[in-house]
Amino acid sequence: MPICIHNRQRAVAIHTMTVKKRMLQIMTYLGCPAQELSVVFGNDRLLQELNRTYRHKDRPTNVLAFPQSPTYAGEPASTMLGDVIVSLPTAAREAQELNQLIEERVVYLLLHGLLHLLGYEHEGPAAQRRRMEALEQEVLAHLRV
Repeated sequence: MPICIHNRQRAVAIHTMTVKKRMLQIMTYLGCPAQELSVVFGNDRLLQELNRTYRHKDRPTNVLAFPQSPTYAGEPASTMLGDVIVSLPTAAREAQELNQLIEERVVYLLLHGLLHLLGYEHEGPAAQRRRMEALEQEVLAHLRV
């Protein structure tokens, strides 16, 4: 199965099948429907721990992405893209502020994380950020069709 979702929190309810369906549409649009994606729904504490450990930023965040890469030189690339971890409590707060359903916000955050797994960045030059943001908007527009 290309998308595996693990819900490691209990505070926020979410319809995972809706999210999974949308992510499959996104992966097809981006040309990676046969690759695998691991999704974890966690809480702010988990995201803060991961953010502190791997990004040296001691604060919670809404989404983190961890790419899967070959372990040894010359090893074939994995079909596994990597892990995208979302704080559902943060996503729920953001959804409320944006007047969105939680599933809509989570799909956006997963798209953002997926683009990171595919090599897109937004923290470098402005051109990189614009490129990633434009692709996010293109994919979201495609979903609305």
